Amino acid sequence: MIVGKLRNKDKKTFDFVYKEYFHIMLSYAGRFLDRYEEAEEVTQEVFVRFWEKCETIAIDSSIKSYLYRSVHNTCLNHLKHEKVKDIYRSYVIDYLERTSETDDFETKITDIQQKIFNEVNNLPSRCSEIFKLSKYEGLKYQEIAKYLGISVKTVEVQMGKALRVLREKFKGINPN
Repeated sequence: MIVGKLRNKDKKTFDFVYKEYFHIMLSYAGRFLDRYEEAEEVTQEVFVRFWEKCETIAIDSSIKSYLYRSVHNTCLNHLKHEKVKDIYRSYVIDYLERTSETDDFETKITDIQQKIFNEVNNLPSRCSEIFKLSKYEGLKYQEIAKYLGISVKTVEVQMGKALRVLREKFKGINPN
């Protein structure tokens, strides 16, 4: 009967299920996760998904069992995701430690950025303007064409020219 009402998106029935099981599921999630906020987030996620998909969810046993299984699986997925983030974090830290001089690296990057900026300014004026609008301002070719009152094809040709010149100028540069 409750499952049928949920399949019909009966909000009162969902509110009842939420009030009945939220704290139980939160406590269960807390057994898996270290922080209360994470447990609360996972539990909320389960209930949101439950409401969004209640019309099509196949509940084999009871709603309570379904929720336990959902919280369990969502916690496991959360933990896997956290593990991936930890591995990435370790990789970044290791990488930064291996690069002997982070400041030196950043200085090299800044120098290269300055050289690129200077070379862009040395391009023919229309070519430079189009490059800046595209790469620095993030405009699409069509937006640049409209803004400058030129054809999209002209924008494409000028961008191609700018990129060829810059590629040639910076061939073989390595920031390390």
